[in-house]
Amino acid sequence: MKVKNKLAGMLAFVLLLCAVIVPMSVMAASDPDNGDWEAESVTLRNTSEAELMVRSGSINNVGFGFFEDENPFTAEQTWSHGYPWDPREGAAKGTDRIMLGTGYTGENLDGYSMQWEQDAEGAATRAIELKYDAKGIAVDNAMLQICVDDFQAINWGSHFSVTLNGKDAPFISEVLNHIDQTGPVVQIISIEIPQRFYSDIASGSLSVYINETTGLGDGFAIDFVKLLVNYSRSAYISTVEGVVRDEYGNPMAGATVRVLGTKNVVKTGPNGQFTAEVVSGLNAFRASKDGYIEAYDFTIAPAGKTVSINDLWMIPGKGQPDTNYSYFADGDAWSDASVWATAELEKAESMGLIPDSLYGEDLTKPVTRAEFAAVAVKVYESLTGAKALPALNNPFRDTQDVEVLKAYNANLVAGLSADRFAPNVLLNREQAATMLTRAFKKATIVGWSLANDGSFKLTYTKTGTFADDAKISSWAKESVYFMAANGIIAGTGNNNFSPRAITPAEEAANYASATREQALVIAVRMVENLK
Repeated sequence: MKVKNKLAGMLAFVLLLCAVIVPMSVMAASDPDNGDWEAESVTLRNTSEAELMVRSGSINNVGFGFFEDENPFTAEQTWSHGYPWDPREGAAKGTDRIMLGTGYTGENLDGYSMQWEQDAEGAATRAIELKYDAKGIAVDNAMLQICVDDFQAINWGSHFSVTLNGKDAPFISEVLNHIDQTGPVVQIISIEIPQRFYSDIASGSLSVYINETTGLGDGFAIDFVKLLVNYSRSAYISTVEGVVRDEYGNPMAGATVRVLGTKNVVKTGPNGQFTAEVVSGLNAFRASKDGYIEAYDFTIAPAGKTVSINDLWMIPGKGQPDTNYSYFADGDAWSDASVWATAELEKAESMGLIPDSLYGEDLTKPVTRAEFAAVAVKVYESLTGAKALPALNNPFRDTQDVEVLKAYNANLVAGLSADRFAPNVLLNREQAATMLTRAFKKATIVGWSLANDGSFKLTYTKTGTFADDAKISSWAKESVYFMAANGIIAGTGNNNFSPRAITPAEEAANYASATREQALVIAVRMVENLK
């Protein structure tokens, strides 16, 4: 270890000497998506990437600057800077400085840790703080981009934890713990923030805290942190392809490959191959399949290019559960749910199909018209990849629910009258089938609308007639049998569909009302079977 430290010290001296001899061009760049690169704090509205962009830390290669016309967002290799270095005066908190975990013992593993010797107090990691005005923004999605420098968990056996506003964020740490970014260069990682953190984002204050938990001297640095709220698409996209193999080298068809830090999941083809679209930068991948231990690898994906990752090899054994997006914040995604629905509800969570109105709720309860409208919007957005927008003019006097207005604007719902939506009225099964069929039509049929619905007929093979067919409303029959034919909504037993309450006694007992968990289960099946 001492020899290694001496070699690191010699290399550090050489790099520092090079930093003095070879001057950097500290570019005073600016662009519409990021603002002034030299500014330590920037907030922008309605960029080409997102409704809100917030950045803490200047874009300057941890203080060393970039060559002219060099852009770190393209993920092209940046200039190797000198190290170690003193914390940069005036830098945003937690940026442009070498940091170590709070348990740092003083042992040097890399050239970065040499900066601090035994100075545990000076070395301690700092949180990166983002402060901004979020008024008027309803958070529909969020992405966090972190420009990282010299994270070497694979090489040194270090381990990183991350919190957002003090809450555990394993969807970020899973990336940092499966890369070996030896540096000294900066690279951008892009992380999808799960829905349970949206209230934190909407608060206008987000604290990102990265800590190394073993006490090892694995020094690291952050150039900047960038938050994108209601992002439509990153300005820089790349493609990564690879192959998953078993222990004998045979290609593994049907394996699951996920881009770490995201819910971006693909399946391998018959030759074990996969292709994933990613945000340009440093991306890590996880391959898994029942009966095998999961495998990981990472690569740098430059903008607009297709790169190949090393083959992912898996050996037989009991793998670890994948990251569960239901448990990233205090409380679960639901307070109560039926055992039969749990597996598909977890899918609904991972697919982003659970609207805010149902988070933490008892999902065994009947679903209201407003709640189901929100589910229908999620399905529509998943099928199209587009963001639903609320109607500018609200026709309803009994609700101002933005999800209802999105569903109305997309022609997924209509009112019970011209000015009444009845948001709290319970939804029955034939209404649920009809609303989701409209989402499918809107997403797949050019020119379709509620006004001309009769002009468009769906193509499907009717598998049979329900015993209570006569009880299904005429306007709902096509939707009911379309859903049944595609395995989305099943009957209730004895070949009955149970479309709605018919008698006063049935209505009093909520007969045939769809439950919240049923709504989410059929939403999952819609996306899985029809996307």
